[in-house]
Amino acid sequence: MERVRKNLTRKRKVNKYEKQSIKKYDRTASNYDNTVDGRYTAKVKKLLIKHILVNDGDKVLDVGCGSGDLIDSINQLADMNAYGIDISPQMITECKRKYQDIKFSVSNGETIDFDDNYFDVVVICCVLHHLNNPQNFFKEAHRILKPNGKLIVAEPNYPPVIKQIADYVVLPLLRAGDNKLFTHRKLTKLFVNNNFALTQTIKKNMKQIIIGEAIPPAP
Repeated sequence: MERVRKNLTRKRKVNKYEKQSIKKYDRTASNYDNTVDGRYTAKVKKLLIKHILVNDGDKVLDVGCGSGDLIDSINQLADMNAYGIDISPQMITECKRKYQDIKFSVSNGETIDFDDNYFDVVVICCVLHHLNNPQNFFKEAHRILKPNGKLIVAEPNYPPVIKQIADYVVLPLLRAGDNKLFTHRKLTKLFVNNNFALTQTIKKNMKQIIIGEAIPPAP
């Protein structure tokens, strides 16, 4: 694995969402797929895998890879180079134990320790709402993607009333590192404002998947 900013993740100040996420997912790492969280994300991953296109030789990164099952499923689609990062050290330990042919490392989604223009595809599934500053993730995703590389974001897509209850009542009580959920409009805006051209949008059963291509810098 090539890195440009070695150990930066450990040097930066960890915010409250990261602290909560690390605590929760370290605790549930060995049984994550059987938790309420794990069962919900499994449904989103199943939808995502239907809409991802990878080719032989591609480098693909799963940000917030959790138990590693999504990047493992993607890895079965082509003869590719698969990578996964997660903020939970215990999750990464479990991933390495289960999937020896995938490269895993501990990292957060706002300072990603890979070279510029390294990946063909970056995937983030049900993780973006955990980040303190999602804008930083989009900047990092654009940096590490090759020109015209694909970014695939999957998130819940609840009606306004349910979103408000989740944001201000449910998520604070859970203390699981969740920040605010995204409306479809806001998520789309994050793509456009960070130099991604939208290529596909899927909305189904209160789930949303948005796919965009990294616009190359002007010559």
